[in-house]
Amino acid sequence: MKFESNKQKASKITFGEKKSSPKIKFGEKKVSITIPGLKKIKDIPAMHQGTNIPINSREDLKEIVELPCLKACQDLFDKNIETLDSGCNGENCPNCAYIVINYDTLDEHNKTMADEMVKKGIIKFHPKSDVCIRNYFNHIFIQVPTTPEETVASVEKKLSKITQFFVPQQKIIKKMDPQEILAMHRRSLEGR
Repeated sequence: MKFESNKQKASKITFGEKKSSPKIKFGEKKVSITIPGLKKIKDIPAMHQGTNIPINSREDLKEIVELPCLKACQDLFDKNIETLDSGCNGENCPNCAYIVINYDTLDEHNKTMADEMVKKGIIKFHPKSDVCIRNYFNHIFIQVPTTPEETVASVEKKLSKITQFFVPQQKIIKKMDPQEILAMHRRSLEGR
């Protein structure tokens, strides 16, 4: 078997001859993919589903929680901490991201943690109210400022920085008392 050196190969090339260049074939043009974390808040659509959808798994949260809040809400779900509401979108909530946690379903350790964050001004405590069923439970309100141009990843990080202080707990379920709901309705009607 005889091998040619690069010099020998080069000497065989003659100049002036037109050689056909290999044709490069490109595939179909692919649709650009947007990385969810790099999406901007202004591009997030509002979810209009009610909060009465049953949540049995962390995947169910994708149906009712907007993308910037999803990671933190799933983290809280994994810790058996009940969230009541959340939001951050380009339609009606572009300047803040928020998560509402049912304070009455926190164990003693997580209540202490929440109380400390309230004292430091990191989150707000809202006591239950006789005026509205929506405020039937005591709740804590986590809110972080955002801008419409901010990325989802940035907002996820801000919310996770707060929710990381909560620890896994046994699931605590507090149900609404039907008699109390009727009494609240009566009081709200009397106040009109």
